[in-house]
Amino acid sequence: MEDLMKDLAQAKPPTPEVDPQRMESDLARIITLPRERPARKQFVRRFAPLVVIAAVIVLAVVLMPAPPQPVQPAAPPKWWHALTRQWSLMIVGDPADPYAVSFDHRTERWVAANQQIAVIQKDGEVTPFSLDRGTEWEAAGKPEAVPQVGGDHLVRIGPMKPAVQKTAVSGFQMSLHSNARFDSLDSLPADPRELGKALETIIGKDAYRIGSLAMELMSANVRDDQRRAAFELLKTLDGARFLGDVTVLDERRGTGVAIAAPSTFQFTGVETQLVADPETGLPILKRDVITTPQHGLPAGTAISQEQYLLLEQVDFEPILPQDVPVNGEVESPIIER
Repeated sequence: MEDLMKDLAQAKPPTPEVDPQRMESDLARIITLPRERPARKQFVRRFAPLVVIAAVIVLAVVLMPAPPQPVQPAAPPKWWHALTRQWSLMIVGDPADPYAVSFDHRTERWVAANQQIAVIQKDGEVTPFSLDRGTEWEAAGKPEAVPQVGGDHLVRIGPMKPAVQKTAVSGFQMSLHSNARFDSLDSLPADPRELGKALETIIGKDAYRIGSLAMELMSANVRDDQRRAAFELLKTLDGARFLGDVTVLDERRGTGVAIAAPSTFQFTGVETQLVADPETGLPILKRDVITTPQHGLPAGTAISQEQYLLLEQVDFEPILPQDVPVNGEVESPIIER
């Protein structure tokens, strides 16, 4: 055994010589070599800054106040726009040898739920109207103002000055001759009989007043079936006459009805006639005629009439004359003596 151990000791290779300089260089090289990192750690370290930035952005979006919603402009008011042309006669001059003057002008009305605007005496003029010879006014010396026959006022000959009237209201008014107002005219019946009852509760059981209110209702902002009901109501009133198909003015055709009207201060035996479109019920013409000869005028002569030029709903603001003050003084052509 001892011999074996001696043999192994003799077979052991000699201890290598130590080279300190080489060892230092190898150590330095090993230290400077890049160390391998696990793939997961590399991913996290590479993209961690981006994740942090994204989180900050999301947090800022969540915490920032929502941008204010744009304020929606209020819807423009719906206006009922009515443009009419009025024409009428008045007897003037010497009662023993009278003649007439005619008033011709337009009225433009804008009606909404809370206000009403009217332009009156628009394009207006008062001119002599011959009853016989055609020279009565010239023979009288062409006066600028002439006396009414049977009245206490003078009538000024010449152009009229327009005026603008604006009033604040509450609700819809179906007629200038009734103070009754409604939140909506839709509630009025579309049946002639029921509509008649509704109008009676407003103005009483007066056939002419009911008829006048029904006529003005037809020119208001109502439905076509309500207009047709108003026209059918007119035909059922006491003393009403159905005129059938009528052609008026500029060859416009419609269906007419007539009701007896009260006397004016100059005319008696007056009848009010209304001509309307049978399909829509929109009025075309309303006129007062005399049923007997008076003041040199033959029976059937119109002493006043109103022509409906425009009846429409619009959503733009009223167009008013620029040089006319709102709610200024109204210069009527009928003046004090």
